[in-house]
Amino acid sequence: MIEPLTSFTRRDVLRAGAASAIGLGLIAQASAQGTPKRGGRLRLGTPGGNTGDSHDPATWGTSTLVHLGLWGGVYNNLMEIGPDNKVTPELAESVDSSRDARIWTFTLRKGVTFSNGKALDAEDVVASINHHRGEQSKSAAKGVLGSVTEVRADGKDRVVFTLSSGSADFPVSVSDYHLPIG
Repeated sequence: MIEPLTSFTRRDVLRAGAASAIGLGLIAQASAQGTPKRGGRLRLGTPGGNTGDSHDPATWGTSTLVHLGLWGGVYNNLMEIGPDNKVTPELAESVDSSRDARIWTFTLRKGVTFSNGKALDAEDVVASINHHRGEQSKSAAKGVLGSVTEVRADGKDRVVFTLSSGSADFPVSVSDYHLPIG
């Protein structure tokens, strides 16, 4: 049996390679010190960002913001495209349509809360979607929602979209990275 090293130098780690050192158990696991506390500042150096970047998803134009916003766990969409390239519910629990695909009803997932502790409800979805639909909106997703004639809450956990014409692809449309709910 090989005994793990209890003492080693920086040169030993460099000589063996960091990955080998970790694999052999030469480097002690990091552990949290004390109890977590709320607040602080996270600074990230990411490529492609610029001073004109905004937290408003309507204006996202760089991959940095998309990565931080969606894949960084800050925002979520009603629907998402899964690893199998199929559209699947994300904030929605389920989605149904009328036979002519003009009316789409999304039932929201229960137990979803914003970072401030407020529970997600249908009015949040309506406000987020209407942010992109306004007459003065400069949202890059305004065209994606061009066929939406109405979006309304139907209770706390259901959102109903009415389209000007049927669209079997509407659930894919609300997976657009400009359309997170926030």
